[in-house]
Amino acid sequence: MTLYQTLQTIGLPVAYSHHIDTDSPVEPPYLVYIGDGQDTFEADNTHYYRKNRYQVEYYFTQKNEANETAIEDALLENGFLYEKSEDVFIEEENVFVIYYNI
Repeated sequence: MTLYQTLQTIGLPVAYSHHIDTDSPVEPPYLVYIGDGQDTFEADNTHYYRKNRYQVEYYFTQKNEANETAIEDALLENGFLYEKSEDVFIEEENVFVIYYNI
């Protein structure tokens, strides 16, 4: 299952980068993900290992540990290991974000 398909199972709006397909602004909570490079192992003029890295951003206005658990369970159940940030408050947007680095 792709990362996008995995995130869709959580039941929150999901977008790549900043684009959510709606005609009106989406209110938190929602998820955004973006590519964050690639880990590789090269030798003998070839790539023996390639793994794409992503950053998943969970935006919210009220703490909801059930949503966080759903995100983390879905990632782990589909083979996506992650590192989780603290709750970061974005004052200009009056919203919190948690970063999951995969």
